[in-house]
Formats: sequence, C-alpha cells, structure tokens
Amino acid sequence: MRNDRDITVYELLMKVFRDNAYASIALNDALSDCKAEDKPYITKLFYGVLERNIYYDYAIEKFASSKPKKPIAVIVKMGYYLLENMRVPSYAAVNNMVSLCGKVGKSGASGFVNSALRKFKPPELPQEGTLERLSVEYGYPLWLCEMLVNDYGYTFVRDMLAHAPEKRTHIRVNNAVISEKKFAEKYADFISDGDDPALSPSRVGYYATRKFIESANSGDYVVQSAASIAAVKAYLHNLPNVKLALDTCAAPGGKAVLTASISGAQVVACDVHKHRVELIRKYAFHCDTRICALVQDATVYNPEWRNKYDLVICDVPCSGIGVAGSKPDILYNRGKEDIAELAALQKKILETASAYVKKGGRLCYSTCTVLKCENGDIIKDFLSRHHEFERDMIESPYTHGESSEINLFPHLHNTDGFFVAAMRKRA
Repeated sequence: MRNDRDITVYELLMKVFRDNAYASIALNDALSDCKAEDKPYITKLFYGVLERNIYYDYAIEKFASSKPKKPIAVIVKMGYYLLENMRVPSYAAVNNMVSLCGKVGKSGASGFVNSALRKFKPPELPQEGTLERLSVEYGYPLWLCEMLVNDYGYTFVRDMLAHAPEKRTHIRVNNAVISEKKFAEKYADFISDGDDPALSPSRVGYYATRKFIESANSGDYVVQSAASIAAVKAYLHNLPNVKLALDTCAAPGGKAVLTASISGAQVVACDVHKHRVELIRKYAFHCDTRICALVQDATVYNPEWRNKYDLVICDVPCSGIGVAGSKPDILYNRGKEDIAELAALQKKILETASAYVKKGGRLCYSTCTVLKCENGDIIKDFLSRHHEFERDMIESPYTHGESSEINLFPHLHNTDGFFVAAMRKRA
C-alpha cells in the first residue's frame, strides 16, 4: 500500500514526462495500491500538473534562478499547482515539496525548490492574439497551436482550447441486456436527482457521475464516448441491409461492437496486436454481442477480403488531438514530426482497406483529431487517385443535414474532437 501521496504523484509525472507513459493507465495502476482518502488528491494534482505543464514551464523561466533538470522541474510544478489550486497553506506547500526532494533523492535541490516556490506568483501572460498566448494559457505546444490556427483561425482555436471538457463519464445503454425504455425507468431516480442529477441524457446516451457508476448494474450500460457513438451512427446512416462489415483498427472494440448491435451485421474486428484483439473479445462479451476478432495488420493486404464487405471502417491511429482536453498527456507524447508519419500510415491503411469494399459498398474513415492534414486532406488525396470511389452522404446526431464529412469540435458540440468521412464504391 502506497503511503506517501506526493511521492506517488511525482513518480506518475515522471512516467509521463520521461517514459511517455499513458496517464490514465499509469494513474489507474497507482490508485489500485493507494488509500481511498488519498485518491482524490493524487488524481487532481497529477492531472492538474499535466494540464498546466506549459504554463508552469513559462513560470519557471520567470521565478527560478536557472532552468532545472526534469525531476526538479516536476517537483516545482507540483508545488506551483498546490499553491494555485489546492487547499494547502502556502508554507505547507513549500515545505512538502522541499521534503519531497529528500524523499526522491534530490535533497541537493531543496534550496532551489524552496526559492522557486516562495517567489511564485501568477505571471503576466504573453500578448493576446499570439501563438505564445494560446500555448501558455491553454497548455498546447507552440507547434500545434500554429497548425491549428493555420487550419481554423485564431479565434476559433482560442474558443476550442478554452472549452472545459465534460468531466462525467459518458455511457450508452447495453441494448443486449436492457431496452432504452426499461433503462430509463430503472434509473429514473438518478435522472431526476434534483439540480445535479447523477445521470443526464446526451444526444446518444447519458453522462454519468461516480454516484451512478458505483450504484448501477454494470451490465446495464457500456462506457463509450459520445463522439464514438456518433461516429457509428454516421457509419450506418442510410445504409440498410448491411450483412458484412469490417473494422480494420478496432481495438478496444467499442465501434465494432456497436456497429454489430445496431446493424445486425456480421462484423470482423481487427488489430495488429494479439493482446488488443483480446480487449475486443472482452468488450464484445461484456456487451453480449457476437463479432469475429482477428489479428490483422491494417496495412497488409488480405486477398481473401477483396470486394467482400458492405461496410469497411478505418478508424485509424491518429494524433488524438481531439481528446487532449481529457487526456493531456497526448500533448507531450506527440511531436510535430509525428504528424507526417501518422498521415503516411493513415493513407496506407485507407489504401489497403479500399480493396475490401464491394461494389456499392461504403468506406468510412474516422479519427479523434481535428488536424486537417489527418482528416480532410487524407480524403482529398485518396479520391484524387481512386476514381472508383465517390463521396457518400452521412449524418451525425450532433450535426444538421447530410454531408460526406462530419467534424465534431469540443466547444461547438460538447464532445471530443472527431472526424468521419464516407465514400461509396461505384457500382
């Protein structure tokens, strides 16, 4: 059992900043070995530092005598967050971080940490209207702010980055177990729970608080983001009689399982890694939905699938910028050079998958990013080389009217950033 919550947060932050660990996975592992009363503190401080990381780098330049090495910078940033956002007296925040230096073998830096924290005050931000202002105020790398502004303009990007993401867990009804009507009746008390209900309807499911998650029958619902559910509804819009569907990059399985549940189609769900295929199978089992999960590299052509499927889904690996509001570690695990590599991978997956679509069938491409070079630009490039495909019209519960491409943005739709495009293979 972990007994020192500050050491726990320090070790978690080092895993993200030094080892490129996934924040949610690292946190869940750590919390499983922590006292219940420490978990809220650890979670808030850990994610708080991640979200304010660039701002605190900026503050360190203002209030520290020199640029510290990464382990010391992490301790200073923890102290800054304690001073700004936690109900900890200033003297206690400073003393705790000075003490932490000794606990993690950095006692030689205790004087530096003490000075940097005692001098801290909210620094004056860079000038409004600059990329530097966006980066420091909202915690997005400068290179990414530049790309986003080039795509959408400064005001749009500022409003998008300023949007506070939904903190509650999004769920959908597990229709294999319970109907929408019976679910609403069974959990009516949660839905009508005063001014702060534990269960609030969204356009495609419900937002649930911890109170609901801890009380409800876990078999009655499936945790799945609103954007993910909306994507599946777009895949299947105006597409009756789907018999065979293929999800080329399916893990952990949410979209493949929901596609099978809604359409009744036989769905083949693939991933390149065996352990991730097992995640798909577990997801399908939980939802009581039958699909076929296989190990298959989406970039490697499978001749047995040529011209076979009514629907082929390419929910490709991407930068994940659309979910950075709730997963801030994404911003530190990606660099500008990664975007071009991802785009090349996305093109290859789409190219390979296009051969599996039968004549008259639909090819869908989706990402959880908002960068145009990973979204619309990929589709334009593909269609310029594949005249056997044409744009196909789809619709989302979050948009009005049909379009061949759907963009969801956090500040406009209160969802993750998401992109879906559809193309039909000419008969």
